[in-house]
Amino acid sequence: MLTRTNTNGRRGFTLVESLFALTFLAILFLAVAHTSSRASDAFDEGGEEQLLSTEALRCVDHASVALELAERQSLTPAPAPLGRSQLDFRTPTGFAAGAVVWGAPQRIAFEQDPLDADDGVDNDGDGRIDEGQVAWIESPGTASERRVVWARDVSDLLEGEIENDADDNGNGLVDERGLSFEIDDTGNVLTIRLTCERLDEGRRPLRKTVETAVRLRN
Repeated sequence: MLTRTNTNGRRGFTLVESLFALTFLAILFLAVAHTSSRASDAFDEGGEEQLLSTEALRCVDHASVALELAERQSLTPAPAPLGRSQLDFRTPTGFAAGAVVWGAPQRIAFEQDPLDADDGVDNDGDGRIDEGQVAWIESPGTASERRVVWARDVSDLLEGEIENDADDNGNGLVDERGLSFEIDDTGNVLTIRLTCERLDEGRRPLRKTVETAVRLRN
């Protein structure tokens, strides 16, 4: 009887070895897919945080520029001692006969989101309650009124604060809104605070708080 031998020393995989290799590859592919999914979620969350941060910073920058030249005596209502969520003021537009010419009244204010009334209910179904917006208004209440919304997604209360007649976040203010103004004892430095918040695509809460101080020149 003739016996055929494998002269090159090679042989094929057994069924058990093949199943083991396929199982290992499947686990490897699942691990890679899971890692990619987590990386994608982290990237999306980082993108949402960046957008929220940009919105908050841009709004505070607008307010700082507008208020830097504001006339102290025109600030209404006075921002101290409690944080105010609305501020009326005037800024100079030029000089005439050696005197400063003041422009039309302006207002920076926290306003309720048109789709979400201030009633403790998530009326617009976005996962947030009683959120608002920041608006700049020129000549408020007149026929020539002009307005621009500087920021949406503004929190009902500043970060760390709850409505309980107490200073929960330790900044010296009580129950301040998501936008607040405070002036120091000298009347020269105005502090602006803003908290914006939203949910990302995974319904996870994102929050950004910005604070800056403006030295009034007039």
